[in-house]
Amino acid sequence: MSKLTFVRWTKYGGSGEKMFKKGAVGAGLVRGFSVMLAVFFMLGFVVAVTSQPVYNFSTAILVTFLAAAMLGAIKAGAVAGIRGWQHGGMTGVIFGMLLALMGFALGLPICDPVLITAAMGALGIIGGIIGVNLPRSKRRLLRRNAFM
Repeated sequence: MSKLTFVRWTKYGGSGEKMFKKGAVGAGLVRGFSVMLAVFFMLGFVVAVTSQPVYNFSTAILVTFLAAAMLGAIKAGAVAGIRGWQHGGMTGVIFGMLLALMGFALGLPICDPVLITAAMGALGIIGGIIGVNLPRSKRRLLRRNAFM
């Protein structure tokens, strides 16, 4: 447990790091939406190739939303390098709010947008902690495409 970092405290302004890195959250949102889009293309391919009369993907879509939020939060925590819980949680909450807004705009039924946003925020906190604790070599690969 001694090698696990939940919070790394630095003096604001002393080390030149910002308190909150918006680019890390942006990179996490891009990663999350990219994963979600890729899974939806795969589900569309399954529908196009197979010939079943009815498809029930509601559980798969919910799991995809939650996994995409967590993977985006891992990216945000890895890019930020500090306070992964903060960056990951913000990524999860913004991701959940954007999905709820898109669902309302498109007229899609959403069971409970507040509960889903809270779940994505909680998974985001866990993902951000995981992202901060990634080894430096994996973090460098994740940072390569980040826009900051």
